[in-house]
Amino acid sequence: MKSHARVVIIGGGAMGVGLAYSLPKEGWNDVVLVEKGELTSGSTWHAAGLVTHFISSLNMAKVHFEAPKLYGSLEAETGQATGWHGCGSIRLARTDDEVDWFRYVKGILKQVGAECHLIGPNEIRQLHPLLEVDDVKLGAYTPHDGHTDPSSSTNAMAAGARQAGVEISRHNRVTDIKQRPSGEWEVITEKGTIVAEHVVNAAGCFCDQVQQMVGQRLPIVNMIHQYLVTETSPQVLELDKELPVARDPLASCYYRQEQKSLLIGPYERENAAAWGLDGIDWGFDMELLPPDLDRLATSLEHAMARIPAFGELGIKRVVSGPITHTPDGNFLMGPAPGLKNFWLDCAASIGVTQGPGSGK
Repeated sequence: MKSHARVVIIGGGAMGVGLAYSLPKEGWNDVVLVEKGELTSGSTWHAAGLVTHFISSLNMAKVHFEAPKLYGSLEAETGQATGWHGCGSIRLARTDDEVDWFRYVKGILKQVGAECHLIGPNEIRQLHPLLEVDDVKLGAYTPHDGHTDPSSSTNAMAAGARQAGVEISRHNRVTDIKQRPSGEWEVITEKGTIVAEHVVNAAGCFCDQVQQMVGQRLPIVNMIHQYLVTETSPQVLELDKELPVARDPLASCYYRQEQKSLLIGPYERENAAAWGLDGIDWGFDMELLPPDLDRLATSLEHAMARIPAFGELGIKRVVSGPITHTPDGNFLMGPAPGLKNFWLDCAASIGVTQGPGSGK
């Protein structure tokens, strides 16, 4: 491992690796990324991998625009498959307020060059024949959305970073960070100290604990998110093309095809559970948390009404793990207040979508 670098990135999830991939594109290749476990440890590896353009902030729409492009082209550049499925997605509107919001977002997406179509219930049924949409006024169809394999995509970005000269040090936890009188940073790791001009905290679930090493706290909380994968669906077997990802405000769920099964991911409107409020053990890497489907009961009932096929299937697997959240739902990016050359690129709740664009 290098003893000196221009930049040290702490954290090897989609956000940190997205930055490591992007920095050499701007001529910054004297970069070391330090990851305490494997790449994608923490939150990235267990994510559902959804990638969407749909967001109502112009700046965030620019961020979201990068991921589908990169995940669809990265294998040709690096030789590493990403697992990209460009199946598109449909977001459902049930109220006049949601319809107005869709029209606004369509205008935002037009400014960044992202394709978006407002479609009626009949068109929704044609694109996604498993959905019941009698209560739906409108759908926002973004055909270049999709989903990707988080581990494969992150490792593909890592391959691109390594090819450009970035050093990636795995199984190497940062234990302390100190600033020299010169302004340079000493990043103290289990495998030695790196002196760097710049440091980036991209530590995901652990970003607050890393920031405490420099005397600051970050406004983040880790929430438990669960999604489930059903048994093989006869209705899915009959399809001649992959279903678009669907997002349903009534159930507060996303739905996507997982091979020949369905994947259902609810976000609780009540009884949501925080995790790790007193700190997270540094050894937490590729673990999951115990499922608690009772918390999801209301959402799953609505999901069965939206996709009747779901109600006929057993559950094959439940994935339960921590996802970082901030008060406004956006990730933290930019200079840490009062610290020279110490940067934040962390606390994303949808880091697989935002990693490439935040890095760029």
